[in-house]
Amino acid sequence: MGARNKIKIFSGTSNPEIAKKISACLGSKLGKLTISRFPDNETYCRFEEEIKGEHIFIIQPTCNPANENLMELLVISDAAKRSGARTITAVLPYYGYARQDRQSKPGEPITAALVAKLLKASGVNSVIVMDLHSKAVEGALKMKKIHLHALPVIVKYFRRKKLKDLCVVAPDRGALRNARKQARLLKAGVAWIDKRRLAASKVLVQKIVGNVKEKNCVIIDDIISTASTICEVSRFLKNAGAKNIYVAATHGVFAGQAIKKLSRASIKEVVVTDTIPQQNTKKRLKKLKVLSVAELFARAIERIA
Repeated sequence: MGARNKIKIFSGTSNPEIAKKISACLGSKLGKLTISRFPDNETYCRFEEEIKGEHIFIIQPTCNPANENLMELLVISDAAKRSGARTITAVLPYYGYARQDRQSKPGEPITAALVAKLLKASGVNSVIVMDLHSKAVEGALKMKKIHLHALPVIVKYFRRKKLKDLCVVAPDRGALRNARKQARLLKAGVAWIDKRRLAASKVLVQKIVGNVKEKNCVIIDDIISTASTICEVSRFLKNAGAKNIYVAATHGVFAGQAIKKLSRASIKEVVVTDTIPQQNTKKRLKKLKVLSVAELFARAIERIA
């Protein structure tokens, strides 16, 4: 309880629901912070309580709209630094720009690393993040950090379903190592998809390595974005005789036509966590199940305080 009395938790506007859950897990209330927009849409914020000498936690996933949510986080952090906060921890359930982690063509930026520099420049001393897209992003965050993983929450959910004839399917060969780990935890078989990418949002599935006939197949990934790959893989699995197909991911980005694609796909259930707000998505995608990772973040805040 001592640590809980010393820390102060504030929420940006990108995902207030998870912020409330995290705060409730800690037995505390969110701090008073005013955030508004000027007529030209510039961000304004003001701390409405004393934070001088305090350890501040700012909960703000930088999900869509990424630019607006990132700028809001930077403005809040700067305000905290100028108000005399002792240390500032950015709690980023979702780290926007994580997939822009390297140069694939000359002349490109490495935006994931740029975001890390901006966080540090704004006054952030440490971060709590979940399922970063790559080791490169983790390495770019040159500050104290806790990197959380949603897999225990997802595995617990599927264990409770008590599915028989379970098979974890890696969406590509690169994901096979993770799939084997997931399969061990779920006491399931393993298969993987041999595919070739034709374009940014189009893949050609060439074959399935492993037995999926009459199996309950589970695909677990870090992000569902446009859902093109997931839907194509699911169609291929169904044609190969899979019984039911479940798709799970930490971050439900659902960009472009993803919801429409998933609604039409041969997928029984889509499982994501609440790192990104999904209230509107749940109304449009009836097969969506949202798991909370608030408890994981609450425990991490206790460790870093």
